[in-house]
Amino acid sequence: MTRYAEKRFKSIINKRKYVDSWFWDRYSINPYNGCQFGCVFCDSRSNRYYLPTDFDNDIIVKTGVGEMLDGRLSRARTLLPDVVGFSGSTDPYQPAEARYGNTRQCLEILAKHGYPVHIATKSTLVLRDLDLLESMGRDGWCTVSLTITTADSETARFLEKRAPNPRARFDVIRTVRREAGHVQTGVFLIPVVPFLCDSDRELEDVVRRSKEAGADYILFGGGMSMRDTQALWFMKHLAERYPELVGAYEQLYGFRYDPSSYAGSYEPRGSYQLGVNGKLLSLCDKYDMPYRIKRYIPDDFRRESYMISEKLLNRSYLLQVTGKAWKRIFWAGMNIQNLGESLSDIAARGELRNIRNVDEEMEDFILRELWSYPGEPGG
Repeated sequence: MTRYAEKRFKSIINKRKYVDSWFWDRYSINPYNGCQFGCVFCDSRSNRYYLPTDFDNDIIVKTGVGEMLDGRLSRARTLLPDVVGFSGSTDPYQPAEARYGNTRQCLEILAKHGYPVHIATKSTLVLRDLDLLESMGRDGWCTVSLTITTADSETARFLEKRAPNPRARFDVIRTVRREAGHVQTGVFLIPVVPFLCDSDRELEDVVRRSKEAGADYILFGGGMSMRDTQALWFMKHLAERYPELVGAYEQLYGFRYDPSSYAGSYEPRGSYQLGVNGKLLSLCDKYDMPYRIKRYIPDDFRRESYMISEKLLNRSYLLQVTGKAWKRIFWAGMNIQNLGESLSDIAARGELRNIRNVDEEMEDFILRELWSYPGEPGG
């Protein structure tokens, strides 16, 4: 039985030191703590998040979120408009939203102040706010990502027992594409759950049905996490429903199953994830499906930095998921998009090499990119 507890927090919006290179959000908002969808693999069950012990049923409703957010953004001098991600640790459209409307309140305030948003959800309730999301997309940038780990309804009932079934989530994508043309929408195939969702047929079903639904992208990568209480919860349910898979998980994550403690690795060991990534890259090529989200580009001094860093970070992502050296390009992109002034101004002073991780080769790339933009040097 779900229990709601209303609580006032000191803040509703968090700022990252760096923009997330996969989801493109600079800020994050979690309108609730705890999540009624009860996904057995959810990383938010880990102790590191300090969320309710009964994560599925004890839902903390943050009070006064609209007023608090409006006040914060009205006073802000350093919070430049940038992507706000919903939600990092809970679903912003879990059933509590139909009762309390915290997500809607936050969206209305963000629209008022001109902030773009990226929503990650498994819920059909997101369609309630499609009018507002379309307006935000038309005025700037808006993205809605549906997390779909499997196209199989039976597997989904085990993994995500209270979430809408996969068919309903694919239908959300269809509706967004049909009724909100300014909203970018796609699929998070995150995580790929080993031995339940990683067969060739399972992976192709998700990519094919994403394409048929009209998804703009399908984002994948990184193995399913296993950590402290989250791993114990997942293994408990796996042992009850699929006991024949326990040994496979022990080998993949390097541990001996003990219901009282977890001592395995955080991600799958060895080349497992590279194999999955390779299959998904091939499927994306087969179905002409992008695997990266088009990022928000601000119309201010950050414009060039964001455009160039997007190319670098897209490249580093591909290197990472294929097991190649990626960190140099990654950190160059991250540092470039964190600049406090125009990239052209820095280039004009001959100081590009002062940016961390920008070497001679990277400097040449940046100059070529700057010269290719109309209105820039040489344009």
